[in-house]
Amino acid sequence: MAEINYDLHIHTQYCGHAETMSIEAILRRADELGLDTICIADHIYSPNEALVPQKIREETAGHKTNCRVLIGAEIDVAGGYSDGRLACPAPDNLDYVIAGVHYIPGPGNYPRHAADNSLDAGELLERWRSTMLGVFENEKIDALAHPGRMITSALDLDSHFEAMLEVMRGVAPAAAKNNVLWEINEHDKDKLPAGYIDKWYKVYQIALEAGVKLIYGSDSHSPNEIGGSGFTQKILSRLPVGCLETPETIKLI
Repeated sequence: MAEINYDLHIHTQYCGHAETMSIEAILRRADELGLDTICIADHIYSPNEALVPQKIREETAGHKTNCRVLIGAEIDVAGGYSDGRLACPAPDNLDYVIAGVHYIPGPGNYPRHAADNSLDAGELLERWRSTMLGVFENEKIDALAHPGRMITSALDLDSHFEAMLEVMRGVAPAAAKNNVLWEINEHDKDKLPAGYIDKWYKVYQIALEAGVKLIYGSDSHSPNEIGGSGFTQKILSRLPVGCLETPETIKLI
């Protein structure tokens, strides 16, 4: 198993759906696990949340911890468009910026099932493709959160998995060129259809073949999820040894 002594995607109670994730609880858990580095990267859905990272930074400064704490954000890609624009510009002084594609480009709704998608498969895949290309052109973005997760909810993967991979194959070179990391997201194990958990490593094979660098994040919404990497390790076991980056290798610290 690859040693992962960091976690670059941790949410807090300020996001509204992680009630137990106080700053104190996050830091305590990180110290219990002996993590070297964490990044608290809470959601920014709109300009109204743009000040949340600074609030987190100030609160974090009031606690003692043995780990290095970076302050970032998972900024939503604006769902009403298909050009990859963020819901708001990245706030100044962030250590790490993750772009999250959660909404169907154009209609802008959150898909929980394929029935929530009003677009035909070809149109959705094309809009998703242009969205990712726009994300990769944004020099403020360090990483793409949970690549492909929105599509797994919006389309029947039994019919469209290979087409989804083909879109990823087409956009990966742009991510590599602009040094946008692809995140291996531990929380995907709870979101993917059961039949595709064992196939999800193919997303990251495509990334590596194009020269895209991979990074880990738990996407934790409760303290016991911080640093969890069972699913991530399963993916890494199907990929070349040593392919996972660290905060040091990407010069984040």
